[in-house]
Amino acid sequence: MAITNLQQALDAYNSSNRTQYPLNGNLVTNLEAVEYYLAQAMPKLPAHLGLPVTIANMLTFRGEITYALTRYQHCLMNANSDSERCQILTYLAVWSHHEGDEHHVEFYLHQLHLIDKASEANVRGLLTILDKILSTPIIDTLSNFTHSRAPIDDHAINKHAIITLGYVLNDDGSMAPQLIQRLELTLRLANQLTESLIIVTGGLAKRGKTESQQMKHWLVQNGVCPDRIIEENKATNTIDNARLSLELLKQHHIQSATLISASIHVHRSQLLFETLQCASNLSPISFNHLAVKDGMSDTGTPTGRVRRNCYIDALRGFGLPAFNCEPLVQI
Repeated sequence: MAITNLQQALDAYNSSNRTQYPLNGNLVTNLEAVEYYLAQAMPKLPAHLGLPVTIANMLTFRGEITYALTRYQHCLMNANSDSERCQILTYLAVWSHHEGDEHHVEFYLHQLHLIDKASEANVRGLLTILDKILSTPIIDTLSNFTHSRAPIDDHAINKHAIITLGYVLNDDGSMAPQLIQRLELTLRLANQLTESLIIVTGGLAKRGKTESQQMKHWLVQNGVCPDRIIEENKATNTIDNARLSLELLKQHHIQSATLISASIHVHRSQLLFETLQCASNLSPISFNHLAVKDGMSDTGTPTGRVRRNCYIDALRGFGLPAFNCEPLVQI
């Protein structure tokens, strides 16, 4: 019966019905449904720490950070191993950082240090990446990009890649305007950086066509040499986009890369690429971004929900699944 509750929770987590999810004759958010089903499973799996941790994760998704921190602290008191304590201390340090509570950040990092110095160093590295990227203003014009492209040294220009992140296709397999905007920006940058490799990402298919296929076709039709374009055609989400694209960057000995996406997405994408890169111990690649001028972000750096999502994605890139209820685990 407990596994049924876990599956119901995972189904709710993955549902595209975010705000009108049916639960016991009522309509709730899908995250509230996740919490409900996990709460149903907890008495049957009292020693399974993943359930209360996942509930705390769902609270961060909903923006209830103070409540989530309290739940993580309760999980810490019930942890039975150093591995579990390190995981929960990571959540506590990172979300205290989100709240600007440096006193508690250092307190939790010190607790990590006492258990495992390597874990403390890794979390400090994650916080450094967060500080760097979240303080970087959105770059959404080619002129601003040119002034900020320090990572692309002249002697290494042929070791640079443009990575254009996909967007779900229309039901008939055609590209949505949001994706065409990204491709138009990619084309302008590709014409400026004529030696750069281009990676187009996205494996979700509609009518037998993947995002990457449609993206490459559009770029070729608009004059880009097909030999410059590599398809990453397996990913079905942004974290897989990043993981699989990093493998391609490594194969082609890329030293720097520019991410192209929506204005509310470029910081999250860069965080995923950089945290996954650190976790994989790959040769360091310098990342920057160029955002579509889409009017979706009205601030220079991430704030509010966008900033919160950056922390969520950073933790996922760091290797902590959002839904972590073994045997059902999903990043």
